[in-house]
Amino acid sequence: MTQGNARTTHHLTLSSLHQALLVPAPFAVFGFLFGVWQVLLTDLSDALRVSAGPLGVALSSGVVASLPAMVVGGRFADRWGRRALIVGAGGVMAACFVGFSLVGAYAGLVVLLVCFFAASGVYDVGINAAAMAHEQATGRRVIPLLHAAFSGGAATGAIVAGALAAAGVTYRVIYPSVAVIVATTMAMLWASGSGAGATPRTAPLGAGGLFRDRTILLVAGITCLGFLLEGMMETWSVIYLRASLELPVLLGASGAAVFHLAMLAGRLTTAGIVHRLGRHGTLRGAGMLAALGMTVALATEYPPLILAGFLTVGLALAAVAPVAFSLAGDLAPDRAGQASSVLTTLGYGGFLLGPSLIGGLAELTSLRAALMSGIVTGLLITLLSARVDYHEGAGETGEP
Repeated sequence: MTQGNARTTHHLTLSSLHQALLVPAPFAVFGFLFGVWQVLLTDLSDALRVSAGPLGVALSSGVVASLPAMVVGGRFADRWGRRALIVGAGGVMAACFVGFSLVGAYAGLVVLLVCFFAASGVYDVGINAAAMAHEQATGRRVIPLLHAAFSGGAATGAIVAGALAAAGVTYRVIYPSVAVIVATTMAMLWASGSGAGATPRTAPLGAGGLFRDRTILLVAGITCLGFLLEGMMETWSVIYLRASLELPVLLGASGAAVFHLAMLAGRLTTAGIVHRLGRHGTLRGAGMLAALGMTVALATEYPPLILAGFLTVGLALAAVAPVAFSLAGDLAPDRAGQASSVLTTLGYGGFLLGPSLIGGLAELTSLRAALMSGIVTGLLITLLSARVDYHEGAGETGEP
C-alpha cells in the first residue's frame, strides 16, 4: 500500500467514525437535555414561586403548542432538509435553556415553555425523520438503538443535574452550561454536511399529506397507544405504589426507576428481536407482553411481583415506538419528515391523554381499576399491528 493510499484509508476510517458518532448524537443530547429539564423544573418553579396549578397550565400550554409545530416541521423537513430543521430547533432549545436561567416572572416562563416545547416537538420530528432516512439509505434497523441513545442520555442528564444540584450548583449555572453542550452538538451536525442533514430526494406534499394515509395512521395509532401507556406508567406507577398500596417512599419510587431502566434495556435489545421476529411480530409480541405485565402488576399487592410486572411493561413498550417509526419510514420512504410528523404528533397526543384518562377513571372507580386500561391498551397494540397492510421484505430479518 502506498503512503497516499494509507492516508486516504485513514481519512475514510476517521470520516466513517465521525459519521457513526453523529447519527446517535442528536438523540443522546436530546435525552440529556430532557433529563436535566425534569430534575431542575422543581428548582425553577420554586425560584419563581409558581405553585403546581399554574405550573401545570404553563406546561400544558407548551405541549399543546408543540402539536401544530410538529405538523409544519414534517413538511419543512421534506422540502428543505432535515439538517436545517434539527439544527434550527436545537438552537431554539439551547436559547430557551439560557432563558430559563434568566427568567424572573411567570409570564416570561409561559412564553419560554411555549417556545421550548414547540422547538422540542419539531426537533423530535427531525431526528426521527433522519433516522428513517438513515435506515432507508443503509438498510440497517438502527432506530431502536437511536431511541436507546435518547434513554441513556436522559438517565445521564438526570444524574448529572441531580449531582450538581446536590453539590450546590444553581440552576442558573446548569441551564446555560447545557445550552452550550446542545449548541456545540448542533454546530457539529451542521458542519458534517451529511447524515441527518441529507436533503430528501423528493418532497411530494399532497393535500392532507400522510394524515390521510390509512396504513400510516394505523402505525401512528400504535405509536399513540404505546406513548399513552408509557405516559400512564411514568405518571401513575409511583402514585399507585405509594398512595394506593401505601408502600414506603423508597420502594414506591422504585416503580418508575424500574420502568425506565427496562425501557433502556429493551431498546438496546430490540434490534436483535426484530432480527428474529420481524417488525410485525415484534409489535404484536410487545402488545401482548405489555398486557401481561400490567396483569401481573395489578393482580397482586406483593411488591416484587408488582415491580416485575412494571419491568415487563417497560421491556415491551421499549420496542413499540422505534419499530413503528421504522415501519413508517418504509411506508413513506420519500416523505420521512411527514411520516415522522404524523407519528410524533399522534404520539404526543397519547402522552397528553394518558395521565388525564387514568385520573378521570380513578375518580370514578379506583386507581387499580383505572390502570387496568393498560391491559386493554396492550391488547389494542397487538390487534392494530395485525391490521397494518405491509409485507416485510426478505431483508426484514437480516442484519439489524
